[in-house]
Amino acid sequence: MHSFLNIKKSARISDDFWDVTDKAGLFDVVVAGLGDGRHRALADGHEFVNMSSYSYLGLDTHPRLVRAAADAVLAEGALNTSTSRMRVRFGALKDAEAALSELFDVEAVTLNSCAAAAWATLPLVASGIFTEDEPPLMVFDKNAHFCLNAMKPSVADETEVAVVPHNDVEALEALCKQHKRVAYVADGVYSTGGQAPVKELLRLQEKYGLFLVFDEAHGISTVGHRGRGVVLEELGQINDRTIIITSLNKGFGASGGAIFLGKRGSQWRLDTAQRNGGPLMWSQRINTAGLGGLLASAELHRTDELTRLQQRLQDNIALFDRLVETGERGDGLPIRFVRVGSEDATVRLAQDLFRHGFYVSPIFFPIIGRGKAGLRIMLRAGMTTAEIEQFAALLGSLGEA
Repeated sequence: MHSFLNIKKSARISDDFWDVTDKAGLFDVVVAGLGDGRHRALADGHEFVNMSSYSYLGLDTHPRLVRAAADAVLAEGALNTSTSRMRVRFGALKDAEAALSELFDVEAVTLNSCAAAAWATLPLVASGIFTEDEPPLMVFDKNAHFCLNAMKPSVADETEVAVVPHNDVEALEALCKQHKRVAYVADGVYSTGGQAPVKELLRLQEKYGLFLVFDEAHGISTVGHRGRGVVLEELGQINDRTIIITSLNKGFGASGGAIFLGKRGSQWRLDTAQRNGGPLMWSQRINTAGLGGLLASAELHRTDELTRLQQRLQDNIALFDRLVETGERGDGLPIRFVRVGSEDATVRLAQDLFRHGFYVSPIFFPIIGRGKAGLRIMLRAGMTTAEIEQFAALLGSLGEA
């Protein structure tokens, strides 16, 4: 018991941190509309800039996507099919998955969230169905996202589970030498900053046949040609020993999640996933509005507008890096983590920043280890130079107070 999860213990440890954050007024801030990341709280009219939005390119409020979402609902005349996608589905779902597959040159299937994608994918990989019917040793990066780690009990029912320190390629290679088949589960871009050592992992894949499963929720759209993300950009083309899951409502700006199962035309993999991949069979699919937004976003990803938005994001990342020292400086990714240490001090700093007009998330256990708390900052293409400069100045002055 409790080999992989211990919810009661986690809740007991983290409740105090959540309570302090709640009392600081940093939870459940209700606003009317997202606008451009500049909000007014309905409770007291307090105005602030959102430094914790994962709308890295601002596509979730792009007029073209919003209109397409509304038009799709009106065209189909319903928000959902109200039956399994395996039985009956709207043409919009077929069109959206075809557009996503063509855009990224993969065989893509969609679900209502990235977490559902993890739920559908990891037990299949663990079963050995993608590794010549031999279950691989499932190795999780210590910092893999919660939606991946939460699947360990189900994965352990299929095969052996191991954990290696964060980005520890040597530890992973040692396991590859000891086991005939190994699958490694990691984030392409980590939600608290940094990325997987993709080049080194591909070396292990070439040498040992390592199977790779990446969560690219924070990588897709923000970087790479047509928003291919960190992993696909490094791969060039997806291969049969790599599966990618991703969010479609972060940088992509639409709704739901997706699994990139392999090269386009991988019909056997698609059939296998749809018939055996848990949520793909019985859970909700992306609703009609989300499918309309997905189609519009896929179209925008083929235009120069995406390139311009990516460049504006890169300019803002570079500006922030010149002003604030973090461990992620220079990686070209939009997530920065300012380490504070004490949970109480982290919440106080976030509260002070909020009072001065900037909302930023305090991150603590169980998202990160106890005593390693800090602020997670998410940079966006739509931020102005003045906003970033003002935030950096406040962070410096308040952090020293």
